[in-house]
Amino acid sequence: FFPLFFWSNNTFICYVTLKGTEMNRSFSSNLVRPNLPLRKPSSIPAGLCATLPPPRHLTMPSAPAVRPPSGAIVDGKKTNPKMSSYMLGSGPPSLTVHFCYYCGQQGNFRCKRCKKVPYCSVACQTEDWKTHRHVCKAVDPEGKPVEAAAVPAKEDRASLGEPKHGESSSFQRVYFKDLHVTKIIKGTDIQACVVEFYSPSRFFLVPQSPELLESLQSISTELQKTYCSSSVTTYEPCVGEICAVQFSCDMNWYRGLVQTLAPDHKMANILYIDFGNEENVPVDRIRALTAEIKPFCPCAMECRITGVVPVAGNWSGECCIAVRQLLAGKIVTVRLVETVEDGRIHAVDILLSMGKQLSTFLLEHGYADKEPVNIAPTEQDINAMMSASLENFRCLSDGKDNNTWAQPPEPITQAVGDQLSVVVTHLQSPTELIVQKVENAGLIQDLQLKLREHCSQVATPQNFRPAPGTVCCAQFSEDKQWYRAKILAYSSEERVCVGYLDFGNSEEVGLGHLRPIASSLLALPMQAIPCGLAGVQPVGESWSEDCLLALQRRVSNRILHIEIQGAHEGKALVTMIDESSDPQANIAELLISACYAAPCAVTTDNETAVTAEPLVWSCTELPCNSQVVALLVTVVENPAAFYCRIDNPTDHQRLKELGAQLKQHCEAEASPFEPKVGEPCCALLPEDGAWCRAMVTGLSDDKVAVNFVDYGYSLTVEKGHLRSITAQLLTLPFQAVRCWLTGVEPLGSGWSSEAVLWFQTQVYGEQLSARVLSVTEQGYGVELESRGVSVAAALISEQLAKVPGETARETHGTTGTATKQSVKKNEQDPLQTQVSSQTEVSTEVPSFPVEWKTVELPLSDTFQPCFAAIINPSIFYLLGPTQVDQQKLQEVMVELAVYCNSQATLSTAVKGKPAPGAACCAQFSADNNWYRAVILEVGEKEVSVLYADYGNSEKVAFSRILPIPINLLELPFQITRCTLAGKENFPAEWPQELQLIFQNVVLDGVLATAQHFNGSANVLSLTLPAEKGGGNVTDMISEALHAQSKSNPCTTSTQKTDKTGSSTSVNTAAPPDGSKPKLVPENQKEPMSTTELANTLDATSQHPEEKMNISAAAIDKLEELMKLQLSLIQMFVGQKK
Repeated sequence: FFPLFFWSNNTFICYVTLKGTEMNRSFSSNLVRPNLPLRKPSSIPAGLCATLPPPRHLTMPSAPAVRPPSGAIVDGKKTNPKMSSYMLGSGPPSLTVHFCYYCGQQGNFRCKRCKKVPYCSVACQTEDWKTHRHVCKAVDPEGKPVEAAAVPAKEDRASLGEPKHGESSSFQRVYFKDLHVTKIIKGTDIQACVVEFYSPSRFFLVPQSPELLESLQSISTELQKTYCSSSVTTYEPCVGEICAVQFSCDMNWYRGLVQTLAPDHKMANILYIDFGNEENVPVDRIRALTAEIKPFCPCAMECRITGVVPVAGNWSGECCIAVRQLLAGKIVTVRLVETVEDGRIHAVDILLSMGKQLSTFLLEHGYADKEPVNIAPTEQDINAMMSASLENFRCLSDGKDNNTWAQPPEPITQAVGDQLSVVVTHLQSPTELIVQKVENAGLIQDLQLKLREHCSQVATPQNFRPAPGTVCCAQFSEDKQWYRAKILAYSSEERVCVGYLDFGNSEEVGLGHLRPIASSLLALPMQAIPCGLAGVQPVGESWSEDCLLALQRRVSNRILHIEIQGAHEGKALVTMIDESSDPQANIAELLISACYAAPCAVTTDNETAVTAEPLVWSCTELPCNSQVVALLVTVVENPAAFYCRIDNPTDHQRLKELGAQLKQHCEAEASPFEPKVGEPCCALLPEDGAWCRAMVTGLSDDKVAVNFVDYGYSLTVEKGHLRSITAQLLTLPFQAVRCWLTGVEPLGSGWSSEAVLWFQTQVYGEQLSARVLSVTEQGYGVELESRGVSVAAALISEQLAKVPGETARETHGTTGTATKQSVKKNEQDPLQTQVSSQTEVSTEVPSFPVEWKTVELPLSDTFQPCFAAIINPSIFYLLGPTQVDQQKLQEVMVELAVYCNSQATLSTAVKGKPAPGAACCAQFSADNNWYRAVILEVGEKEVSVLYADYGNSEKVAFSRILPIPINLLELPFQITRCTLAGKENFPAEWPQELQLIFQNVVLDGVLATAQHFNGSANVLSLTLPAEKGGGNVTDMISEALHAQSKSNPCTTSTQKTDKTGSSTSVNTAAPPDGSKPKLVPENQKEPMSTTELANTLDATSQHPEEKMNISAAAIDKLEELMKLQLSLIQMFVGQKK
């Protein structure tokens, strides 16, 4: 059972998950994310203390201070049970309890100079001195002020003075709350090392920060210095304390959190907070942390993967092993999503080397399910839950006392303008607070004593079953004291959820912990006053954890002054002032100044709508004084029209926060909106369902044309997907800036699709350096540089644009001359013929470059080659003998994935076909990940690609290839482009028979020696091993060419083959870790050896009935191939002799 409560019209509303076989049908258990039961009548979430009296010395002889019940959590510590029993017992003496002015804990010391302000430690006094020194006045023995300056010594414990009268000193323990909070910015990425991994829900990271590593070194040095020579003293730690612990492996001292203590208090389970590991340690190896050890934040961040939960309730061993192999000991990119549990645990996601987020990996492999979303229950759900609660109540109610006479007392009545001194007793958020009036402390204390006396005299009733909505006495589970409580719901037949009327919190208790209440105990009005800070709203969708922690520290244990500004939904809207600070502090203003809250208008129940503010907006401007500015492209229409944003982290963060504000505004705004052309509004982006700022550009019957002003998209949306916008949402200038590229013009009347595609691949995802040269109605004319290269110059050099004013005829003439020169050169160099022709194709589609960088093999070294793909003797690919830098390859893979995922839709715009031998990005069919590849063959609907870093290949559809940016080619491929020595005698087009012979010869086992590098490929000499005759493959191919030309001199001229012939992919290297492209499919056959081919021919000749089905052309082909085989055999025999 997990309750969730809030106040509405001075009553509790309870969302519950009810138990019982018959009740489960009433509602889904996933309607509300479970919240742990709230703690004590004077508590607030996250251990927030909400006690009376205030932190300053307050003496009320007639009204003893109200303290939290015994065992209550005060800033993470339990209060003294004996002290609580004195305060809540019958006839207690008048007692004043002092609290540390800085942290709110019980303060047994006071300032030695002014003798007034209480503190719990030297550390708190030192931290508070910068404020306290302005009001601290020294006093002489007679109590008269002395005007003298005094600064407390930082390490002098005597500066706290002696304990107050009647109090004893106690050792100052250190807890997590005493350590500095890890400073993180949500939504940012950091580099961190995974030091300990237990499961996806619990692992530890150490950020790669020089400051943090320096702190870790400082802590270690100070610990060894302090404790290595310390004498053995008996010290008993407590659970939750941070201590100095001697690690069993090296016997050095480290900071450790005491997680559990053995029943005999001789062993403790320790978490080393700077490293994340755990062990059981004898208590005699544990010491208290001294004041000399600085309270640095834990160096190891405890984390969990956000958005996922284990499938079977617990993470499987297989899952933990798989994830540990991916993360353990590695430096990874971590995205910080949110911080939970008082800033101790961080919800994160991790980018894996394969380009996926870890949460996605867990979901895809079936290790996890998506975490249930916290959806507020609808009115129908609430009614169903309340009906189930009533059924639980009625099940055993016959003949029982239903307590219907005991109705809740009236709430305290207040009027607008009232000013009160209060303390906070319960805190949900800045807009959901429960306070008590300080002047009623005596009444509350008296009520508590009467409740205790009444319940001690009432025997445990056997037939008491109070109805929901009635009031009774409930015994709080932590301190066993009695309080006035309202029955909220029956979670089962024997357990109920109660709300404590005078403190604002709630919990689930058994019926045995309830007692009937006396009518006299209902005379006092409910002391809990629900209120909220006026004029504030959350910055994002909800109040951040940091905001709640900051508010907790500011309001806990303090007397605050409030003034009621109005009422809304049963709560008083108040301004809250901390008068004890110097100067006085407005709590709402502090939250706004710290960016924890945003200002908003104060709207009360009886207030009409305020006249709308006039809408004023502005646009981002680029500097026009020749200053260079960094830009990020968001939308590209063509080089003459594209949109950019200034690459400024501050603006990025503000835009992100604006998105959260837009969502909150648009989901709450339900009034009809009539768009007008030329005016801004909020529009729903169809792609991801996000609300964005937009400008109306056109109207039709049901559709509205808008431009999304922060990104540059122009779309048509439905009228129902528009909302009005407020002046506050227009304070950030529109982020998208329209630009055009200077120094270029299209070759024709407009920009070609090839030019647009090439321009997109050059600018998308890149940080561009821009300089404004002109400003027109079309936007800013900019000069762009990408990675130090002028984009305009590159566009012209690729013959996709021209210099302004240059005629198209001159451009075509130049191209023709270059073509003639290329043809003339190719007449002398057959290999260059192929490369040059491919280059011409590459000119048409510049995003598929043929001239990619290949590794140069060491000269004169003989090695056994590993063939990845064989096209013909003029061009084939080997797997490089040396591995590329795996770290750099992983970085390239991540960048490739980011690029391809954002550009995948552009492949449909590629009208021309890429040339064989060109580099590209290809999507592997087995895992749908993108890899660098080289095109082997181009068909009508698909292409054959060779994965350039892994050596395997497959055929993919055109939709699964993309052009590759130049920067992704800087790291050389793992495959190496090669050609056979003696190319000057090779034909421009290879007959298929000779290609088959070459493939079978080299795959049967050869040795390779690199002779030289011709600028495009490694020129190799291939020879047979000695045991196979030791023949030179170039000589064999030359003899075969000569034999073929004699037997069929017209073969070369009459064959209609592909320019590069068919290719054969040879898969000799399995991908590592199973995360790379897999091997060739089983149905892709290897080329047949000479023996297999001969056997096939023999088998054919042995079956006349099958031979009759073979065409005459096929027979001629086989005869010609047999003649070539015979000539090769004769050549081998001759060389061997």
